[in-house]
Amino acid sequence: MATTTHHRTHVLRLAGAVLTCAVAAGALAGCGSDTPKKTDSSPSATASSTPSTDPDQAAKDKVLAAYTNMREIQIKMAADGDLHTEELAKYARGDAATDLKKSVLRNESMGIKFTGRPEMKPQVTAVDTKGKTATVTDCFDATSWKPVYKDSGKELKLAEQRLKYPVTSQATLEGDTWFVTKITADRTKGC
Repeated sequence: MATTTHHRTHVLRLAGAVLTCAVAAGALAGCGSDTPKKTDSSPSATASSTPSTDPDQAAKDKVLAAYTNMREIQIKMAADGDLHTEELAKYARGDAATDLKKSVLRNESMGIKFTGRPEMKPQVTAVDTKGKTATVTDCFDATSWKPVYKDSGKELKLAEQRLKYPVTSQATLEGDTWFVTKITADRTKGC
C-alpha cells in the first residue's frame, strides 16, 4: 500500500512539473493546425517583407521575431535538457527567462524531456513604441508536444488536463532590441 501511495505521489509531482513546463511553454497564438513545422534547429524568425501601412509594423515584426525565436529555444531546451542560457538571453529576460529555465531544470531533475513540438502561431496584439512595451497573444497547443522519460522513452501519463489554451506574453524594448519578459497562461479556458 505504501508503494502505491508513493507511486501516486510521484506521478502527481511529475504531472505538476510537466504542467508547469507546459504553462511556461504556453504563449503561442493562432492555434491553427496549418502552421508549418520548423525543420531548422537554429532560430531564424524574420520580419515580413510585405510593405505595410501600419506605422508600428516594424516594431511588431521585431517583437514577433523575439517571441518566435524564444519559443524555438524553449523547444530545444525541453528536448535536450540544456538551458541554452546565452541563446535564450538574446530573446527573453525577467520572469519569462526565469520560468523557462526553472521548467527545464525541474524536468531534468525528474528525467523528463519533451518530444514533438507545440503548435504555434503568435500574434502581436498591442505595441507601444513610446512606452517600450508590447503584447503577444497565442493559443498554445501542446497536443503534439509529449513529455517522456529520458531513460526509457516511455510517454509520461498525465492527469486529464487542457492541452490547448490561451497565453498572453509581454515584451519590453531595451535599446533597439525587444525581449519577452513575462508569459501568462490561462488553463481555465480553451481557445
